[in-house]
Amino acid sequence: MAISQTGARKSPIGETLRALYERHQTLVKYFLIGCTASAIDVILFLLIFNVLGQTPLVAHSVSVPAAVLFSFVVNARHNFRTTDHVWLRLLSFALVCLVGYACGYAVIEAAMAVGFGANVGKVLSLPVVFIVQYILNSRITFRRRVA
Repeated sequence: MAISQTGARKSPIGETLRALYERHQTLVKYFLIGCTASAIDVILFLLIFNVLGQTPLVAHSVSVPAAVLFSFVVNARHNFRTTDHVWLRLLSFALVCLVGYACGYAVIEAAMAVGFGANVGKVLSLPVVFIVQYILNSRITFRRRVA
């Protein structure tokens, strides 16, 4: 076990986790921001669907854009730290989110078709949407522009 400059012992596991975090910092932050956005999405969906009695499509159509706007602002400013071409990036982000929206709604419909219901379908859709959107956003929306 190594010893730090302050005399504290460094854990090999801690060092490994720190190295992994530094190597995949953007993915970790994207995940945490996505978890927060997903919480906004799911809470709004559940309220609109269960409390207000709207259809799953209406609930999904309100909850997703609210979460998308939150996610774009936080990712652009604090994760990818991009300040150029904001409107183009927002348009790209919105298009990527439309792809995620369609994937999410397909999962909800599939879950309902096999008897799981819309609430379970919404939760099942989250990892699918996360993977699709991270790949597209990291490679298209927030990529560094070469001058």
